Amino acid sequence: MDAARGRASVEGEVPRRERPIGLYVLETGGCEGCFMEIESLKGSAFALEQAGFVCVSDPADADWLLLTGAVTRVCAEMLDRVWRAMPPGRSLIAVGACAVDGGPFPAGYATLGGLEALTPVRRSIAGCPPSPDDILRALQELAQV
Repeated sequence: MDAARGRASVEGEVPRRERPIGLYVLETGGCEGCFMEIESLKGSAFALEQAGFVCVSDPADADWLLLTGAVTRVCAEMLDRVWRAMPPGRSLIAVGACAVDGGPFPAGYATLGGLEALTPVRRSIAGCPPSPDDILRALQELAQV
């Protein structure tokens, strides 16, 4: 822990890999608070790349899919296309209350609720929104497994 900055230290916590873990972020609907917290991880204060991660713009380059927002019926097909475009060994991570269990958007006419009720999720990161520190810490824990 970096006490001066109040953030988890990245040195030595994540085993070094041949290449960084590729993160593809998909926002499927909601206030975009969780998406913005993930975006803030790209700033120098959080050292995302030093921690062994890189955000990618093509699902074919991604190892992990970070989903934010409630799963809507309209976005379900897009989610499926993104998932199928990812290489084998991929993982699905639900970020925030909406992605985890639907949050304020339970299953209904337009929404399917959260991912946990729909498909196996490797990790759920709770919060509305979860802090960048919480997101990075969860990613680091997954990388160690």
